[in-house]
Amino acid sequence: MRLLPITAAALALIVAIGLVVTLDGGGVPAQPATRFVDTTERAGLDFLQHEVSPRGECLFDDVQIPETGTFCDAERMTGGAAAGDFDGDGYVDLVITRLDDHDLLLRNRGDGTFEDATRAWGLDDFREATNGAVWGDIDNDGDLDLFITTVGGLRHWLFVNEGRRGFVEAAVERGAALDTGDRRIGFSASFGDYDGDGWIDLHVTEWRPSQLVGEASTGVRLLRNRGAAAPGHFEDVTMQAGVNMVGVVSQTQDTLTDGTFAFASGFVDLDGDGLLDLTVASDFGTTRLFWNDGDGTFTDGTVAAWVGTAQNAMGLTFGDYDLDGDFDWFVTSVYQRSSGSPGTDGPGPRDGNRLYRNEGDRRFSDRTDTAGVRNGGWGWGAAFFDAENDGDLDLVMTNGMEMMPGHDADSTRYWENDGAGAFRGRSTDTGLDDQEDGKGLLVLDLENDGDLDVLVLNNGARPLLYRNDSVAVGNWLRVSAEGVQSNRGGLGARVTVYAPGMPPQVRQVGAATHFLGQSDERLHFGLGAAERVSLEIHWPASGLRTRYENIPANTWLLIREGAPTPKVLTP
Repeated sequence: MRLLPITAAALALIVAIGLVVTLDGGGVPAQPATRFVDTTERAGLDFLQHEVSPRGECLFDDVQIPETGTFCDAERMTGGAAAGDFDGDGYVDLVITRLDDHDLLLRNRGDGTFEDATRAWGLDDFREATNGAVWGDIDNDGDLDLFITTVGGLRHWLFVNEGRRGFVEAAVERGAALDTGDRRIGFSASFGDYDGDGWIDLHVTEWRPSQLVGEASTGVRLLRNRGAAAPGHFEDVTMQAGVNMVGVVSQTQDTLTDGTFAFASGFVDLDGDGLLDLTVASDFGTTRLFWNDGDGTFTDGTVAAWVGTAQNAMGLTFGDYDLDGDFDWFVTSVYQRSSGSPGTDGPGPRDGNRLYRNEGDRRFSDRTDTAGVRNGGWGWGAAFFDAENDGDLDLVMTNGMEMMPGHDADSTRYWENDGAGAFRGRSTDTGLDDQEDGKGLLVLDLENDGDLDVLVLNNGARPLLYRNDSVAVGNWLRVSAEGVQSNRGGLGARVTVYAPGMPPQVRQVGAATHFLGQSDERLHFGLGAAERVSLEIHWPASGLRTRYENIPANTWLLIREGAPTPKVLTP
């Protein structure tokens, strides 16, 4: 991609080609018409996540969890993908995980379609059942490496990006395989520089009931990057860091199946102290919030923070939905008012999602019902994102559990932010109407056109790619970060955008990781009618704060740590 300094000529060009906001007769921006269009077939995403196995032919086919009466539990909760520009051409690419064939590495052509680059980049020889995926520059060499979890295998995979030579698998030699001799049931993974040394670390989750695997070692681990001594090599620091998930006490159940039940995790600075805290969405009331102590250790603050109350936490996403300058936390769970299907009438034990509003001072309040986001069916992946570029964060989540008794088809949820702390359900009229068994979900700007698209990964079915075709939307700003003292990918960098007549908007690089996958980590800001903005970035390792003024709308900026001016990116 080509890098240009922000000169007067460049600014004039950007303004000239900027997104036009449709006006009504009174000169006021028209009401946005939010609309998503299924473009899966055109994009070239016509494939199955896996062929559903019949009873008796499961990955773990010698046991059944009696409480659910189901089978193939592990594999029927799979379906992941991650967005990242692995070839550095300026367009975000995809990796798709699969259970019964090799994973798919899909290169974005830049025109809304993908080409299969799996063989060309050396991934077609790896055919073990896989699940979660996450991109990250583990060795600070300027390109994205790839970590993938497995289900039923003995280890996970780490693919190191060697540029034109493709990817080289190196999990064992780099300490990231988690091979203990037990079969893994890996789920999501997340990168983040929790110790602030300029190298990204890795947290891996695993849903591991003892009925499926017996008494076996857990795969919920925190792996520290050894940094300058051994770039991109990891050591297990789970115990000494204080983030062990074995034997945690449920907040929602008196009795609990033995095992660990972590579905997703994320590194995010929730208390504004410049340190990345660790959050873990975990089943059966075992969700945890670990505050970063700044000395390589964490303190469990779940109960004191008034979080962790979701009965069956699966996915998570973070965003400042109420525009008060801090990150709030949305957790997907199961809403079921009867012993039958999710969403039906009658008494039942499953009480749905949670939206935790950040109140500061390491405390949260439950705003689930106030915001109107409790009922998401049988929830999995979710994402905060600004669908119509109006300056506030909307919310999307996928759902489904086909194997459950009495299950009915349940549509993907899309909630539009009203700008006052509440959401309005608009799934059907916006076109986000997937009724398959959705698992992973991510948002990305597929064509670099200034709006965010949605990808849903369906278990045992084809994915759905929804292109954002909304009209009368606002202007936008996209920000990429490049660390120098901080990690090269800028994970943990906090960016605040100030637009005239709008509350400040805050984002964190790397906080977009969700259930089984990863959204586009380029930061996206909706600007409404604003044509120029100011921007401040706070870097995680150096603590450096830099402010930039008079930034034009409809611009993609690359901000390098310590640079006096940002650069305009054009793919």
